[in-house]
Amino acid sequence: MRIPIEQADQPFIHSFFGEKIDSIEAESAQANPLRQALQVARQQVNQEAELNWKRGAIFLVLFIFLYAALGASLTLDLSTKDTSHKSIAYALEAVPVLIAFSGFFLSLLFLFFTRSSARRARNWERSILLLEKYTGNNLSQQINAMGARTTHYSFSAIMTSLALFISLTWVVMYNFFTFTTSGVIGSVISLFITTMTYVILDIQLLKSGKQSEVDEPLVPADDDKEQK
Repeated sequence: MRIPIEQADQPFIHSFFGEKIDSIEAESAQANPLRQALQVARQQVNQEAELNWKRGAIFLVLFIFLYAALGASLTLDLSTKDTSHKSIAYALEAVPVLIAFSGFFLSLLFLFFTRSSARRARNWERSILLLEKYTGNNLSQQINAMGARTTHYSFSAIMTSLALFISLTWVVMYNFFTFTTSGVIGSVISLFITTMTYVILDIQLLKSGKQSEVDEPLVPADDDKEQK
């Protein structure tokens, strides 16, 4: 069965084969590279899903540890009424603030991680659907169409919402503890710090991602190697 290439899929197919193709015979040898790419894409999706679970579990363990440390710092008696060193008293009062800021920083990293994973998952899913379309295998599309559409929740969206909720809770706690220790001025400063931390991390992580793409060496084709 010869399948014509849709206009929206032409950039992907042309880039994949390195030449302009108007149609593909699903059962011919021409579709073998697509079938191999489909198999690799499915393996990659499973591997990334497993890695995302492990990384997410590590973040959740860190959050539980920080929640426990924050609760301990609030329940333990950290008063220094008997000591003559005010610096020690200020340092002990700042313990919840430091823990809250650490949680906020890690929650931002978790949020960026889940967003990046969600983007990669969407790209792989789209690639799988496209490859299945031109290899005569529409299993993923059939599975997605089964059942009630009102329950087709996205796991990536759920994880992103969870990361956003965790980030907001740490922002609230960080600003609250800053307000209780330093007053209104400290709360305003903490709001500025949270905003700048988010902006700086966002810029730096995007910059590092683009730089890694630029720094990747280009492997010359076999024809170019022979010419050299």
